[in-house]
Amino acid sequence: MKNTYTQLHLPELKSTFSEHVSIAKNDLRSFYRMRTNDFNEQFFRRALYALEKEQILVPLGSGMYAFREQEVNKRKFLYSPSKELSSIHQTIQKTFPYLDYLCWETMILHEFMTHQPGQNLILVEAEKDVCESVFNRLMGKHTGRVFLDPSRSLMENYILPQANPIIVLPLISEAPRTTHNNIPFPKLEKILVDILVDKNIFFAFQGAELSNIYENAFNTYWLNQRTMFRYARRRKAGKTLQEFIQTKTGIQLEMQRKSKQ
Repeated sequence: MKNTYTQLHLPELKSTFSEHVSIAKNDLRSFYRMRTNDFNEQFFRRALYALEKEQILVPLGSGMYAFREQEVNKRKFLYSPSKELSSIHQTIQKTFPYLDYLCWETMILHEFMTHQPGQNLILVEAEKDVCESVFNRLMGKHTGRVFLDPSRSLMENYILPQANPIIVLPLISEAPRTTHNNIPFPKLEKILVDILVDKNIFFAFQGAELSNIYENAFNTYWLNQRTMFRYARRRKAGKTLQEFIQTKTGIQLEMQRKSKQ
């Protein structure tokens, strides 16, 4: 791209988005459409390429970007599953090769917490109609440790005393997901929403500890707020999520930053 710095409007770009934790691709497109004569998609693709090549912006995935200098302080969320979680995944994959499911464990939240719990919940989220079959299959290998969509009383009386209980839950459709070591794994955005909404399952993570988890997660990793709120709305908890973040944490949401501009 000729005259790169002139065409990219770098001073204005940084001024416009300086308060943004992340920048949506559509917002970048709008920015250049307003400032470029004969704007077209070919120009926009070249502009994005130049911004990445010059290490001005870094892609975060899902059509989101961030300034390189901000990226230094945050990183993409990655997690190495335990041997037991990997074993459970292999059992499910072998028995139900076409099943849509996710696996994760609450020990991934420990790095965000002040008080480290001694328990690790292993979660298997599967299509609703197959949950009971998955439960029965896992019970064959982990007798007495597997629970199907448990109630609060069951959690308190039978599950909490165990160190590594396995909980089978119905999977919410269109849940944000990724893979770790080929294991279908929920994105951190989904996990944060779930521990806020599913209080019967995750009541041990509530109160001040929930605020700690959110603040430390937001400060440490890149989180796609649009993805997070889209999933929360799917769970009919968009307002709940917004109110919690605004009243119980020091996190400043993108929507708050934009309202101040």
